[in-house]
Amino acid sequence: MAGVLALGCAANQAQLPHAAVVPAPVERQAEGGERAEASVVRWPGAVLDRGVTVRTITDEELWRISETDPDLSPVLCRQILARLNIRASYHISEDISERRPLKVPNNFSAYKDWTPLPAFLPRASGAGKSILVVKDIFFLGWYEKGRLVGDTHVCLGNAEEPTEAGIYRVLEKDAEHVSRSYKNDFGQPAWMPWSMKIYGNVWIHAGDITSEYCSHGCVTLPVKKAEDLFRWADPGTLVIIVESMGDLGKLEGKSG
Repeated sequence: MAGVLALGCAANQAQLPHAAVVPAPVERQAEGGERAEASVVRWPGAVLDRGVTVRTITDEELWRISETDPDLSPVLCRQILARLNIRASYHISEDISERRPLKVPNNFSAYKDWTPLPAFLPRASGAGKSILVVKDIFFLGWYEKGRLVGDTHVCLGNAEEPTEAGIYRVLEKDAEHVSRSYKNDFGQPAWMPWSMKIYGNVWIHAGDITSEYCSHGCVTLPVKKAEDLFRWADPGTLVIIVESMGDLGKLEGKSG
């Protein structure tokens, strides 16, 4: 378990478009620092390039990008990079400074409202509130009557302590939860703020997102998103965890 915040078991709620499911980005490896071939996605009323290229990027480039689109800023660009790379935004700043390769959008403007989650979830349309976690894309969304109202990238349990797919409920909420099972980098019981228990020792909570699999089974969110979700959810809120979107319709699972 690692993390500069010493949070949890892990080593701005935005309104999202409800028009359709946004495809996941197509990743290509840059060669010789050159831009990879674009992946073009047709969208109602527009053609958007949602391809990504694995390459380095500089702060200067982020400033130039922000100058071409009044709705973009270097901060928003870093948030987009964080969502694509399943990293905390402050780690993205370190990656940029250290010239580490990242998944970089071919067109940042096409990612301002991007989410890989469905805008409508028929399975949850009968529930007032529900939370969906899709493991293979490392994203969590929260829904009201089946409609997406917020989302975030997350990190999940590692191979030894995986996050189990299933149908659960929010069993308990604790804004200042301290783990009884795991310690932080200083050998103290790990602080897991904005926690919601869903089964066993597994909670949804805020923490340091260093990679896709950085927890001991918990679903770990960026701090602000975890607070948003915590304040929105109620005890008993439905939680659906699936391996992939293809599994959603056939999941029978267990209830919490």
